Amino acid sequence: MTTLDSASRFYSKAFNDYLVTRTLERPMTHRRRTPLPRFSTLRKERTSRPLSTFYLYTPIERDIVPPSYGSTHLSRREVPLCTPDDLLDIIREPTGYYALPTDPWNEVYTGIYLSDAPTAMCTSLLKRMGITHVLNAAQGKEKNCGLVNTWPGFYTQSGIQFLGVPAFDNIVFRIHPYFEEAATFIDEALKSGGKVLVHCQAGISRSATLVCAFLMLKRGFTAQEAVKSVRKNRAIIPNDGFLRQLCDLNDKLNRKIVSDDI
Repeated sequence: MTTLDSASRFYSKAFNDYLVTRTLERPMTHRRRTPLPRFSTLRKERTSRPLSTFYLYTPIERDIVPPSYGSTHLSRREVPLCTPDDLLDIIREPTGYYALPTDPWNEVYTGIYLSDAPTAMCTSLLKRMGITHVLNAAQGKEKNCGLVNTWPGFYTQSGIQFLGVPAFDNIVFRIHPYFEEAATFIDEALKSGGKVLVHCQAGISRSATLVCAFLMLKRGFTAQEAVKSVRKNRAIIPNDGFLRQLCDLNDKLNRKIVSDDI
């Protein structure tokens, strides 16, 4: 037996699960082995994640017994929390994949419009839309960083009120310090009968995050409800860091509601 034949047999036995197109100098083709049976453990259906919970104890109970998550004798209130994965599931509905907006702008809530930067910079279009307030969620001069260079004077002749938020679209940017200011700006605009355009570069991440925060702070939505409300009218893709900050806001608001009820 030649060395070539010996090597060919060795490779044929060791890798007979694959289609071998070249083995040494002799091309060979091997039949694939019958697939392994599909056991149920290998194809589990996706199950829903259990809701995370936090527990609140009365001051008296905290003085008597240190809080213990395993203690059943302590009275406790369970409040469902949200995770970025929960929000991503909503964002990717119904196909399970991300989607991009098909329009430059969309009304995502009564009187609130999400748009890209070109729409926000066309003042004649804004006047036709009846926009009275503009919230730039990407204010800044560095275009290469995804910022949009507008300021109050940019809209002076159009009579449009302006608020700028210098946010970068990355997972480490802390956008939550601007939640309250942006929500108040939007709320006051709607109370005065105006219409608000909220935009960033593409109108899918920073601006969408601020609109969701407004719905949570001023309209009592949960994070899931806010994202679903916006997503119903426009495809959005907030980054994971922004989703985490919306979840943190959701948990903070839930704690406040529960503590007020106790």
